[in-house]
Amino acid sequence: MSETSLLIMRSTTQYQFLPSAALVLDAETYSILESNPIMEHLAQAEFGSLLGRVVTEILPDLVPSEWQFLQANPSEGGTAFRTHMTTLRGNTIPVWMTISKPFDSEDRPVRILELRNAALEQDMEDRLLAKRWALRAYAAAAMALVQAESSETLLQDICDAITQDSPFLLAYVGIVGPAPDFVVHTHGKAGSAVGYLDDIAISGSKHLPSGQGPLGIAFRTRKSLVISDACADPIFASWRQRAQQFRIQSLMAIPFPTGKDEFGVLVVYSSNKNAFGTVVGDAFEHLAQEIGVGLQSLRHREQAERERKEREVVQQQFVDALTAAVGAIAGALEAGDKYTAGHQRRVSGLAVEIGRAMGWSEDELQGLEMAAMVHDIGKLAVSQEILTKPGRLTEEEFALVKEHPTVAYQILKDIPFPWPVAGMAWQHHERLDGSGYPLGLKGDAILPGARILAVADIVESMACERPYRKALGVEVALQEVESLAAQGKLDAEVVKTCVRLFQEHRYRLPDGLEH
Repeated sequence: MSETSLLIMRSTTQYQFLPSAALVLDAETYSILESNPIMEHLAQAEFGSLLGRVVTEILPDLVPSEWQFLQANPSEGGTAFRTHMTTLRGNTIPVWMTISKPFDSEDRPVRILELRNAALEQDMEDRLLAKRWALRAYAAAAMALVQAESSETLLQDICDAITQDSPFLLAYVGIVGPAPDFVVHTHGKAGSAVGYLDDIAISGSKHLPSGQGPLGIAFRTRKSLVISDACADPIFASWRQRAQQFRIQSLMAIPFPTGKDEFGVLVVYSSNKNAFGTVVGDAFEHLAQEIGVGLQSLRHREQAERERKEREVVQQQFVDALTAAVGAIAGALEAGDKYTAGHQRRVSGLAVEIGRAMGWSEDELQGLEMAAMVHDIGKLAVSQEILTKPGRLTEEEFALVKEHPTVAYQILKDIPFPWPVAGMAWQHHERLDGSGYPLGLKGDAILPGARILAVADIVESMACERPYRKALGVEVALQEVESLAAQGKLDAEVVKTCVRLFQEHRYRLPDGLEH
């Protein structure tokens, strides 16, 4: 008996306001002096019909020793007993009984006896437990939605989350196929009763026996279907015997859209009857909608990934074809000139290493390599006599040579490279202070790739032999690019990176042509 109840009891002679079923008992004879309406409702008694009865008439199963204890210790009270109550209509109800210490009321000793319906409390506890399980399953399934990497793993992870350490014996997601048969394909299933699904045909069609079950009805009506008692519900009659083998007592089927003109159904089975009340049902309905959204999102992502990979394959095939074509052109260019043979290849190798050391991505390095392989393709327009002349060129001859970047650009500009290859070839003789050619560009107007090509081109040209001079060697070449960087003509960071490659990382130009 709570203190609040006791105060209410002492403040009135009618005892009508106690919040639970209560009796006022004579503390000596245990006869019923008064009862409140809740008690009369619990005992299925008419108004006043309990008065004068000895309490053991409605509590016949109370352990005698408990009464003996109270009789031997009349000042004791507050003890709670689990027993059974027999109503005046002969029904038996499990109850919790609490009896107060004796106190005087209207000059006679009385006790207050409170009864609580134990079956109702157990049912409430079961419902609360089911709610906790449902909410925990919802939380775990929501986490699966966040972490899923594919649509298949998503549905399996969600079913695992629902059935792990819960009264839910089985959960599965069925995706309904197209008309007219609407065959259901299971894309995720889990639980101790997963064997229930073995060899069961499931359909969404109203014309097939396999479509008359909960999933088929939920699919066609687009509404959730709850079967609270699988042993009694006529909808489930065809599957009742099989369900009993797997201890299935109740179930819920929730439809959800998975895309255009396609639906899935989440079906959850429980070992308890009436397991899908409002809170549990709402949780699973929200979960099903989240599954639909997550599944569509994953499918779009998977489709985008497939398309991306397909584009990458096509692009790589295109790049491979371009590389082969550019390599053939570069080979033809170098075939007639023993001095420049391999020049573009060596410039390409050095330029790529500089770019890699500067943190360029592999895609950027591939574009840089392509540009380096064709940066002198414009020399096809310059006569071999000029290119292989052993002495110093005249101003007119040098003016012709200075046109080769522009010719290279004209040759390359209409080829759909995925990188600015034509621009890098056009600008590889430009200088940061505007003293270069053919455009006289300055600073940021010069492409980063062209800045790397400029340094690699100078180092290779000076380190290797030319028709008009002997090879000067790598050390002289490095001193030259450092001097040009100090004058503001070359990119200082590119030059520093190039020098480190040779001096600290022991980079060497191929073919043993450096001196």
